Amino acid sequence: MGSMLSKQRFTIILGKNIRRIREEKGMTQDELSAECGFYRTYINLVETAKRTPSSFSLYRIARGLKISVSELYPKTVGSDLED
Repeated sequence: MGSMLSKQRFTIILGKNIRRIREEKGMTQDELSAECGFYRTYINLVETAKRTPSSFSLYRIARGLKISVSELYPKTVGSDLED
């Protein structure tokens, strides 16, 4: 069985995925925060892995990005977790 992803590594990958998807959609942090009802500073803290969002916060961020929550999570390939 593969190794478990640490909370810190998970949070880093999650933040990078949120930023990547937000930028691919041409959104600023201000625009995303307005879509999901958070302060821009919170979005920045999540994207830079300084905060680990709750499951409900991830739901709100995903709704703001118009994607499913699962698209924010690290991908699994075989028994290894990847970005």
